[in-house]
Amino acid sequence: MYLKVKLPGRFTIFCKGLILLTFAFFCACKRTPAPEVLLSEDEMVEAMIDMYLFESKIIQLNLPRDSAEKLFENVKPALFEKIGIPDSVFKQSLDYYMKFPDKISLVYSRVVDSLTLKEQKLNSQVK
Repeated sequence: MYLKVKLPGRFTIFCKGLILLTFAFFCACKRTPAPEVLLSEDEMVEAMIDMYLFESKIIQLNLPRDSAEKLFENVKPALFEKIGIPDSVFKQSLDYYMKFPDKISLVYSRVVDSLTLKEQKLNSQVK
């Protein structure tokens, strides 16, 4: 009989605690605000394609890794000027998209598809 009296009280406390924890969890899960200037997914794809193509040109120079990294850092401002996007906007946009795995996965798959298509076109022109 003692157990029957205590269980409902403990169960009620447990339920109230669970409700409070659930409420606190949902309050803590705020939406990540987008930066003031955010590249669209299409712009992000194009910028990343340009970055990877540029990076591959530097890799083809067969420089030591540290020299290639220095060269890339030195010419990166010219790259961003060429594509017409400030590097800070690119970084903010990349950081934002990285918080959403489904979005960044879509962006990366589009980048890979586009680069693969470019490679196939180049290979067909060489033959």
